[in-house]
Amino acid sequence: MIELVIYALLAAFVFSRLYNSLGRSPNLNLRKLTSVLDTSQSNEDVVENIEDYIDGNDKNSIKATYEQILQKNKDFSISHFMEGSSIAFELIIKYFNQGNLSQLKPLLDKDLYNNFVEKIRHRKEVHESIIVSIVSQKILEIKLVKNVVFIAVYFLSEQINFVKNDKGDIISGSTSTINKVEDMWQFKKNITSSNPSWLLTSINYKKVDDGKMSVKYE
Repeated sequence: MIELVIYALLAAFVFSRLYNSLGRSPNLNLRKLTSVLDTSQSNEDVVENIEDYIDGNDKNSIKATYEQILQKNKDFSISHFMEGSSIAFELIIKYFNQGNLSQLKPLLDKDLYNNFVEKIRHRKEVHESIIVSIVSQKILEIKLVKNVVFIAVYFLSEQINFVKNDKGDIISGSTSTINKVEDMWQFKKNITSSNPSWLLTSINYKKVDDGKMSVKYE
């Protein structure tokens, strides 16, 4: 009897996450994302402590680049960026699993979008990833190339992951197991552009031995 109650509670929890995280209107989610990714500080003189958002040993370099960004766009807000990137994280995983290319296209860099197109067209199984929560989110690196800002973000999330065949049968993973998943994503934006959108450029962004960053599309 106790086991039945536990399973019922777990099923209710999973359904709640499906409804709240994946069942919302895509247009509402995108409107919220666009609003948040408008990284201005609403004309307020807000002093942000960027160290609150940094992970790693390269804090001085990240802070120096952040100051350079503010010189080009004094209204840039790192807190708004972090909120927007967490929304983008959930939306992009959702749309990729759905194979929804029309919703993915405005969120991805051209090369990564083309990579997603190939993966979606050639996959035979249906992948599902339900984001239970984002446990931790930190900046790994900020680069400024002329007017284009590249920000690498580390996400530690709790997810329910499973794979279904074309008949709807689960062939891998579980609907009742919560996994901790680490991701390193890189976003970019022209900081002088009035367009508020950031584009995801990489979903597997790793440092190499010389301290530089390498990009792999996986």
